[in-house]
Amino acid sequence: MSKFFMPTKVIFEKDGVLKNKDLFKLGKRAFIVTSPSSLMNGSLEDVTTVLKELSIEYSIYSKIAQNPSVEQIDEVSKLAREFSPDFIIGIGGGSPLDSSKAVAVLCAEKNLKAQDLFDSKFEKCLPIVAIPTTCGTGSEVTPYSILTLKTIENKKSFASELIFPKIAIVDYKYLLTLPHNVIVNTLFDALSHVIEGYLSKSSDHIIEAYAKKALSLFARSKGNLKENALKEADLEKFAWISLIGGIIIAQTGTLIVHPLGYNLTYYHDIPHGRANAILLSSFLRLESKYLKEEVSFALNCMGFESIDEFSKFVRFFVKESIPKLSSDRIEYYAKRALESKNVANLRHAISLDEMIDVLKSSVE
Repeated sequence: MSKFFMPTKVIFEKDGVLKNKDLFKLGKRAFIVTSPSSLMNGSLEDVTTVLKELSIEYSIYSKIAQNPSVEQIDEVSKLAREFSPDFIIGIGGGSPLDSSKAVAVLCAEKNLKAQDLFDSKFEKCLPIVAIPTTCGTGSEVTPYSILTLKTIENKKSFASELIFPKIAIVDYKYLLTLPHNVIVNTLFDALSHVIEGYLSKSSDHIIEAYAKKALSLFARSKGNLKENALKEADLEKFAWISLIGGIIIAQTGTLIVHPLGYNLTYYHDIPHGRANAILLSSFLRLESKYLKEEVSFALNCMGFESIDEFSKFVRFFVKESIPKLSSDRIEYYAKRALESKNVANLRHAISLDEMIDVLKSSVE
């Protein structure tokens, strides 16, 4: 059985916010959830310009942290509820976009706190306009929100079709001001979405077609990425890869790269996409034992002849970030990942020894 559901209206266009202002006619009051980066890349200015032209009142929260906690979400939601918005606008990378989804639910369900979202027992959500400004999250087209839960010392997601953004506006011009390391980090997050989704048990002909396109786009720009010689056309490709990756995982979920990577992010402060990159080669080696043809297809689409060649390419970017882990720490992280719901998305069973081997070989 195959299923595909993606209710978000997507606009992929340079100056997309300014050229599609009628899409913001979702009410008279908007609450904007973002981070300080939107002040530098022009995205917030574009949005507020449009809102002013439409006479839509707005309030801005611009302090979303990387990997926001449920405590911060409660803080933001309190301010949003006091403003009484008709819709929510999320601007930024994964953290602001995921936060905007949580805030949209909590503004509609005023008796709930952020911690309650993980039970997914909500029935309402304000409309969301999602405007990504990195090339990694894909959150603008997914039904997921990932928050940091300090009580379990990890990230945790909640999911619902209700939190699919109503509108997604993807404008690659916002990538022009990104530092190279942020482009690298977020692009590898998008790449992991595409690869994990394609190798998942929910993959089908539609997912394969999306994955082939995204990985082929990566192949055409990976040289410029390595040389730090990116052109605007490369950034446009990266924005497409991120968007396609989001569409893919909205159908398939992610696999073990993500829960293993969350440990590297939470305990070692390694950015999410970079943590995924550290793990991708060893993950592909595991998958090649079970899905040799599919792994070869993914590598070929990216322009690599082998996992070793892919690994050498990735290590060029992440070698300085690889943490030193004791055997006990590796086993602890592996056990946590084995308990994650992502394991159920694999096409095969996985043992603790295999999970340990993926992590161990990634950090050697």
